[in-house]
Amino acid sequence: MEDNKTILELIEEYAGLFLTIDEISLLLDLDPIQFRREISAGKSANARAYQKGKLNSMLEMRRQTVMFAKKGSPQAEAFVQEYIASQKQNE
Repeated sequence: MEDNKTILELIEEYAGLFLTIDEISLLLDLDPIQFRREISAGKSANARAYQKGKLNSMLEMRRQTVMFAKKGSPQAEAFVQEYIASQKQNE
């Protein structure tokens, strides 16, 4: 069994690649039901690693989308307008 730090790093990496909870559980030999509960509750180190992995990948993608929007991509501009509206709604 791998140490806890390694497990957390792998959870973060796999979540950042948008693997499912079941896929991550299988790869890391975790109980999928317990892992899903942890993620739903959002308070465990496993849940934070999962969310952090997803968000870091989303951050990269948004960075690229904003860059393309600034260069005049109409499709990217539409996505950025959605991001702005979502951000404003959350304020």
